[in-house]
Amino acid sequence: MLTIPPLRRRAALALLAGLSACGDPASRSPDRTDAAWHRADLDRLLSSWLAHAPRLDGGFQLRFNRAWQVMPEAELELTGQARLVFAFAAGHEITQDARYLAAARRGADFLLAHFVDPVHGGFFHTVTPEGRPRATFKIAYGHAFALLALAQLYRTGKDARHRDAALRAWSAIQTGFFDGQGGLFNECAADFKPTRGVRTQNPVMHMFEALLALHQATGDAGVQAGARRLGDFVVYKLLQGQPESAGGGACIPEWFDDAWRPLPTRAAGGYIDLGHQFEWSHLLNTGAVISPVYGQVAERVLAYALAAGYDDNDGGCGRRAFPDGGRVDMGKGWWQQAECLHALVVTARATGRNDLWRRYEQTLDLVRDQLVDAERGSWQAADALPCKRGGCKDEQPDPYHMVSLHRTALQPRGA
Repeated sequence: MLTIPPLRRRAALALLAGLSACGDPASRSPDRTDAAWHRADLDRLLSSWLAHAPRLDGGFQLRFNRAWQVMPEAELELTGQARLVFAFAAGHEITQDARYLAAARRGADFLLAHFVDPVHGGFFHTVTPEGRPRATFKIAYGHAFALLALAQLYRTGKDARHRDAALRAWSAIQTGFFDGQGGLFNECAADFKPTRGVRTQNPVMHMFEALLALHQATGDAGVQAGARRLGDFVVYKLLQGQPESAGGGACIPEWFDDAWRPLPTRAAGGYIDLGHQFEWSHLLNTGAVISPVYGQVAERVLAYALAAGYDDNDGGCGRRAFPDGGRVDMGKGWWQQAECLHALVVTARATGRNDLWRRYEQTLDLVRDQLVDAERGSWQAADALPCKRGGCKDEQPDPYHMVSLHRTALQPRGA
């Protein structure tokens, strides 16, 4: 009997998986979403966060170790507060559990009472535990999540206060964060004077997400135009086509200079975040209602992500690829797996492609086996699986990525 050495055997398995994937797209499957698992995991996550995070003043305690013991926080940060408002509001939309809507509303009340800058508009970056402004500069990334939280809460709760607050925030964002090239400054002073330096696509991505959600909730034409503005900036300015020899498709690099030119090498700080490619794929698919081009680009970005960073042997995706080549970082972090699943379920539902359903089921097995901590009602904060080798932190990851995944998986198609 011929014995194949382990490295050659792994390569042979990868080749067979790749050949199988090449043949599968023509094969269509019905929806294979495991709705029961998504619902159970959503309930576990949100009931755990509801039991531990709400403070008496309506804000949220966000830092816990894996045993849900409180880790001290010197300040409360906009992004984390907003992401939990979003998570509870989205959870209520799916479950109709009134407790989640109440927590989201109280969290939004705290955010609007303590983070809003009454002089220049927008939101402070952090406040003290007592709710006083601390870091008064403005971060585009945090503003994107504040906008997303208010949009989701208005969609769920239909309180005009949240719609109006979202539209005021969008007005401040338009005035303060957009640069002359169509992108966003990462950071501004309290008066929105921009901080110069390298740029990242990350706040652009989440602002696009927030504007899609706000337009869906309100139908506002100005919001739709803003989403189109950002989407076009990404697909016509940031998107980088890849040669067929490298798997084809297209990617969106992570870091750029101040003229939005990608940082060219790993040594210079340039990389392609693989989790963000999966994230862009499902967001652009959602944005196809604004421009059909976005759906076509979503397919190219997903093709790149699968070719560059998907593990066809064990499921799941890696963390980073690099513009100048070299070995891909295949460490499997927790949020990357959530975004990988999210993109796979969106595109598999739209196309019926059997190869995508196979990868969805394979990655779901990985998540259930290695990330879900059912005993504690959470996921493990993995930077690189497996946890038994020390690749996971002793902390609770916030539920934004998982709740976003579960909401999509549990919504009727087209909702």
